[in-house]
Amino acid sequence: MERRTSQPGGPSSALRTTEGLTLLPGITAATARRLAAVGVRDLEGLLWRLPFRYEDRRRPSSLGAARPGLAACFQARIAAIHPRRSYRGGVHLTEAIVQDDTGSLHAVWFNQPWLSKGLPAGTEVYLYGKVGLYSVRGGLRLQLENPEVEKVADGPDQALLADRIVPVYRREGDLHPRTLRRVFLKILLDPGVEVPEVLPTDVVREEALVARAEAFRNVHFPPAPTEGLPPSPSPQALRRLVFEELLRFQWALALVRRDRELQSGPAISPSHDAGELLRRVLPFRLTGAQRRVLREVFEDLASPRPMYRLLHGDVGSGKTVVAFLAMIFAAHRGLQAAYMAPTEVLARQQYLKLEAMLKGTDLRAAFLTSGVKGKGRRDILAEVAAGRIQLLVGTQSLFQEKVAYRALGLVVIDEQHRFGVLQRAQLVGKGRSPNVLVMTATPIPRSLALTLYGDLDLSVLDEMPPGRSPVVTVIRDEGARRKAEVFLRKEMDAGRQVFVVFPLVEESEVLDLQAATEAFARLSTGAFRGYPSALLHGRMKPEEKETVMAKVRSGEVRLLVATTVVEVGVDLPEASVMVVENSERFGLAQLHQLRGRVGRGGQKGYCVLMASPAASPESIERLRVLERTRDGFEIAEADLRLRGGGDLAGIRQWGGAGFRLADPVRDHDTLIRAREWAVRLSDPGRSWGTGERERYLEWLERSGVSPSGLAQIG
Repeated sequence: MERRTSQPGGPSSALRTTEGLTLLPGITAATARRLAAVGVRDLEGLLWRLPFRYEDRRRPSSLGAARPGLAACFQARIAAIHPRRSYRGGVHLTEAIVQDDTGSLHAVWFNQPWLSKGLPAGTEVYLYGKVGLYSVRGGLRLQLENPEVEKVADGPDQALLADRIVPVYRREGDLHPRTLRRVFLKILLDPGVEVPEVLPTDVVREEALVARAEAFRNVHFPPAPTEGLPPSPSPQALRRLVFEELLRFQWALALVRRDRELQSGPAISPSHDAGELLRRVLPFRLTGAQRRVLREVFEDLASPRPMYRLLHGDVGSGKTVVAFLAMIFAAHRGLQAAYMAPTEVLARQQYLKLEAMLKGTDLRAAFLTSGVKGKGRRDILAEVAAGRIQLLVGTQSLFQEKVAYRALGLVVIDEQHRFGVLQRAQLVGKGRSPNVLVMTATPIPRSLALTLYGDLDLSVLDEMPPGRSPVVTVIRDEGARRKAEVFLRKEMDAGRQVFVVFPLVEESEVLDLQAATEAFARLSTGAFRGYPSALLHGRMKPEEKETVMAKVRSGEVRLLVATTVVEVGVDLPEASVMVVENSERFGLAQLHQLRGRVGRGGQKGYCVLMASPAASPESIERLRVLERTRDGFEIAEADLRLRGGGDLAGIRQWGGAGFRLADPVRDHDTLIRAREWAVRLSDPGRSWGTGERERYLEWLERSGVSPSGLAQIG
């Protein structure tokens, strides 16, 4: 970004002027420090601090129109204002009476004593907030609580609350959302400031993209909406910025793959005695798909280049056994192997399985999570560093600073999308270019998998082990709850176990826990009183989770009420029924994962999808896909067509630090185009316009692409 008065060319051109935030209009040294404290150190990072919602404040309401529950902007005059200290809790209160020609209203601010000096009686102000009805000594009164307030003054940069669609930003550290609003008002609406283009002219032309400046102006300050519709950016502005994000993503994937092809890793050659060991520890006969994938994995391990392979298989297809055999093979050949799971519950379960496979061998495995402390932890770390423990299973603890491996040769990452890119890189960095096998059971459309995982080779387990009967899936409403409860009691009376699951609602762990806790109390004292029951959720301490899981594994618990901690990999062979509450709120892929937890021990499995009274006919029709098929790929394609990619948990991590706007599933067509352009722009023979290559390189560098990767651009 540059002012039009700056000299053309030279070091002040294009993005180079962003090296100092204070060079930008509206940013003081104090604001620059606050921005730096939340990770914003240049213009690129600033522009992508996007609003999370918008408020229509074009027409201020009169005070006479105030009523409980109304959220509005008011233009008024301070009639009286004074600070005082609350009798309860030592809270500072600033109370005011504001007036206009139609009436008056009380306003109260908490812990902002300076307002009384800055807003003396007679000051004209804009107030934005929600009107409430509050009980006071004299009865009830209407009141604005903690409203946003600004003085009425000349100039568009002063009155930010009125006569416009107002962006609302999240508060970060000491950076107030109003400060960001002022900054963007100066930067994006000041005609003396330009936002330069970073994409080559032919990209913008062929993709019919709006100019970068127009896109950011539109997203931060969208135009007035059509009457009756909420404020939102234009589709053209969103598409432009989504394309930028996905182009960066595809370029980064291409560079990662190129870098890996130049690395040399530990080659693990097959041997006769290694084959005999694997046959001896194998608990059952492998499917044809498992044998095919194992051949692909062993070919990679024997290569002088490190393996980077994605193992994609449906729930129950046998991914874990393939991973364990690869780990045992690496350990037998003198290297160490680490298995990272997303939850302690799953990590403990997988450790117990691996330990059972190792009986009768001289290989040692250990379990390491944040819950392993004291002398036990110190002993494990010492044994791993010495190489006497060859196989380590755990969670993020596996890549912490104090964990040192003697010869890490293979890293297995389960449900890889649940870990950030940095976490995966830290674990891989514990060895010298170790082989990496990442696994996921999250159904991804076939049309999308290779595009999302462009830096990995892909193996697919598309065959189920023998003896696994399809889980019977039914949709039920509140009217059928009594019959469902009778069925659950019948299953428990027959010695089987049942799950009642409350998946994450409103993206709130607190609400998630509250729903499960209340349901547990209601069910264990009501419909299922007398049946051994337990509650499992993510906020329990590790030892509490393990106590519950041990009771479930032993059969002591018949009814398990849980949050989605059971979604990923929890294997309970005696569980026969899964009940999912509020099932219409979730994607088909997540529900498919959940139902895969039952019917794994040879008995018939059932999944009851309870729909709430608020479920729409469209959402019920979407759930019927699960009644018709258990093919994860078909389900993923249906979810993509009917709902978009919102339920593919963690998908926004796949771009590095995370996408701000792009959704690789929803924006699949744009992702394909971005991939094609990443290839075209890396062609050494490409012709560039004047200054285009430099602007593009600088943009990529500021976006986190490595200098070595930039050197690969023609």
